[in-house]
Amino acid sequence: MVSAAVLRNSALATLAGLLSNYIGFLTLRLPLLTDAVAEWIMAWTPSALAVALLQGLGEWAKPFAATGGLAALGAVGLFTAWLASRKSNLPVLLLAPAVVLAPFARETPWSAAIFSVTVGLVSYRLSRVRKGAATGPRKTGLQLTTRRDLLTPVIFGAGVAAVAGESFLRNRVYAARAAVPKDLFPFRYPADRENFAPGLVRRAVTRIEEFYVMSKNTIDPVIDPAEWRLQITVDGRPLRAYSYPELLSLPRGERYVTLRCVSNTLKSNLMGTAEWSGFLLSQIVDPGGIPANVVEVAFIGADGHDDSLPVEYAFSKSVLLALGMNGQTLNRAHGFPVRLLSPRYYGFKSVKWLREIRLVSQPYHGTWPRMGYTKEPVIHTMSYIDRFLRENEKLRVGGVSFAGERGIRSVEVRAGTGPWTSAMLEQPLSEYTWTRWKGELIIPAGASLIEARAMDGAGKWQAEREIPLFPGGVAGPTRRNLS
Repeated sequence: MVSAAVLRNSALATLAGLLSNYIGFLTLRLPLLTDAVAEWIMAWTPSALAVALLQGLGEWAKPFAATGGLAALGAVGLFTAWLASRKSNLPVLLLAPAVVLAPFARETPWSAAIFSVTVGLVSYRLSRVRKGAATGPRKTGLQLTTRRDLLTPVIFGAGVAAVAGESFLRNRVYAARAAVPKDLFPFRYPADRENFAPGLVRRAVTRIEEFYVMSKNTIDPVIDPAEWRLQITVDGRPLRAYSYPELLSLPRGERYVTLRCVSNTLKSNLMGTAEWSGFLLSQIVDPGGIPANVVEVAFIGADGHDDSLPVEYAFSKSVLLALGMNGQTLNRAHGFPVRLLSPRYYGFKSVKWLREIRLVSQPYHGTWPRMGYTKEPVIHTMSYIDRFLRENEKLRVGGVSFAGERGIRSVEVRAGTGPWTSAMLEQPLSEYTWTRWKGELIIPAGASLIEARAMDGAGKWQAEREIPLFPGGVAGPTRRNLS
């Protein structure tokens, strides 16, 4: 058990380290450690829990994650204060926090160094003050019996409130500074889609405000289009830079594309379809002038998230650099000013807030592959049951199926252990979108589940057994309770 004095000293040391980090953030634009640790927590949180938190906490979900970052920093402070109480010398106290924070030092080396030095110095000083003033028996455990001891929960409580509140308010401030979307191209919801399975299946095109949003950031970046440039580089060497007006002046094409997040479970629905407007990579980089040793094209976002595509696919007609969706320029949440769309893969390959396109001569491992996810996260064939209606022993059901660029050839549904029944498919809006479907069947006695399964364009049915999300995305059967 640690003493009340160690707890109090750790709280003070952590607070001092946090203040030094915020001073560095405000004066030198150094990253916040609470953000870095929170992003690590979000990246490794099981998808079912992460989705539940996002849906349940809404705008407060990421500030909540930031308080998790504070808790982790508090643990570093506690460890350092405990070492100080064990008469560790100053070099050890300066080095110990840095060792614990090593996993985050790659992205935030200076922030981690400043925090470590501050926590080490404050812990050392407080332990020496305590030794000089110590009288009476030493308290151990978590007993808080004096006014001084009450400082510990007060400091931690104030820290949690301050970090959560600052994160929430900073996001609001950034949102207010973000460019307001403007009309970019004519868009009208396809009227011919309104009469397919009304009341049973979702809209063919997702409204912007309903389109799922997912990022690794506690606070998404806000970009000034007047200052922003899209850099084209070869192994990091500058080749060309494009301003936002230059990209807007390029000939653009529109297409419907579905995006699906790799964080989906078999029961979640992080997926949406929009009409996107953009241009091909070949319009800003001449594929004939690429050095022969280039093996991949890396796409790097302003938030530090990055990923790569094989050269042939990056320059194919499938990959779009999008400037707008559903008639408007992109908003902040969806990657303003320009984002990547790579419909063969799960959403983490479609990098947002692009700041650099880098032609590389060595295999490139982006954010998620560095964490162990596959470099080739090809979308698994999936189905989702949107709604169903019971009419005595009859059942009407509707939903969507998706297999990325492979398309959907067939969908079947059944209730309980009844026979599989073919569903009616709607012609997809493009080769890059989901397929909506509807079906009718008889409910066998005692049936408690509805099932759906899809066959992709290559003739392969979706998986019958669940495949774990890590490292290439979840796959498995589609089931929904009839009750």
